[in-house]
Amino acid sequence: MSNTAIGLLTTVPLLCFVVLSTTAPRLGRRYGEERTIAAALLLLFAGILLRVAPVSVALFGGTILVGIAITGGNVLLPTVIKKRFGAQSGVMTGLYTMGISIGTAAAAGLTIPWQHFAGLGWRATLAVWAVPALLAVVLWLPQQRDPRGARPDAVGDARGGQAWRSPLGWGVTGFFALLSLTFYTVIAWLPKILTDSGMDPTTGGQMLSLANLVGIPFSLAAPIMAARSSRQVWITTSFPTMLLVGLLGLTLAPRSGALCWVLVLGVGLGGTIGIGFMLVVLRAADARGAAALAAMSQTAGYLVAATGPILTGALRDLTGSWTLPLLSLCLLVAVQIPVGVYVGQSRQFGAAVDTGRVVLSSRALPRSYVDSQARLAHPGEDESSRDSRASETGRGIGQKGEPAGRDT
Repeated sequence: MSNTAIGLLTTVPLLCFVVLSTTAPRLGRRYGEERTIAAALLLLFAGILLRVAPVSVALFGGTILVGIAITGGNVLLPTVIKKRFGAQSGVMTGLYTMGISIGTAAAAGLTIPWQHFAGLGWRATLAVWAVPALLAVVLWLPQQRDPRGARPDAVGDARGGQAWRSPLGWGVTGFFALLSLTFYTVIAWLPKILTDSGMDPTTGGQMLSLANLVGIPFSLAAPIMAARSSRQVWITTSFPTMLLVGLLGLTLAPRSGALCWVLVLGVGLGGTIGIGFMLVVLRAADARGAAALAAMSQTAGYLVAATGPILTGALRDLTGSWTLPLLSLCLLVAVQIPVGVYVGQSRQFGAAVDTGRVVLSSRALPRSYVDSQARLAHPGEDESSRDSRASETGRGIGQKGEPAGRDT
């Protein structure tokens, strides 16, 4: 294949993310998020197998199916977490983002060794990845049990449009876009940056694997810490700051301190990925808001991310060194820090009334307001009865899994 064809092949999934991220929430509302994710997993399995067929059209067609399938999972899994796990959303989002990191590291690190060990061709080697896809289908089948999602949702449709007019929506999107751009640029060019500084290619590849592995525990820890904090500013700024330190170190001392900078970079990337996905859950008042924020942030985020590796390579060719490309990346990460200050505040995107109007909320309703509404609803009821009714309501909310706290 020509370099142009290879570049197009690797860009196809990213284009699927951009084009279809806003479609996934509609399918989830119409058929149910769980059923839509099951269909996406089946599509993933079929796409991996289709790529094995010995024709170029099948290779591209299968990659398109894989891109469509991953888009559905990326957008709808945060929605399911928000809807079904409530107070445990931090742990579940952490496991989700850790799974993304482990999957990336495993696919990149095991495919070629497996090919050499088994003596297989590249087609049969790629076909092996259909096995975990099929296992995921089997594990997910019992989750298809949400009849509420199997119908059109006018409020959800309105929420998707209003996300694009929400300052908070743009804040979450900006944070995710800068994160994605940095991640894909580092993944694409880190080995080349290190080898151009004098490191041998094998060690340069191992440094990239090290950065991925170091980030795995932090991609788990960041969402858990965020869910347990009333404000997440310290998390949304500290990990991007580590990214900035690692990139500056690679700019100034790419060889002498390479190990140190790669470790710092790995921690920054892992933690920022974790909080980037968790923001969709934290900043949404309900599952429909989470779906809207996920669709918006991933549509714009991956569109911006697609420009990172290309522009970085173009700057390298234009200047003949990595100094300007790395400094440009440092500038973008520096912009991400104040964006992190904004999205780390305790506020939410969602509906307070049945009209689907978007509001930002960070506090529970005042007790005086609740009492006044209770008196209007039950004018002949004494105070002890109202308190009993409120207590029963609170227990009911807790039983449904919704956290009755500041942001509810």
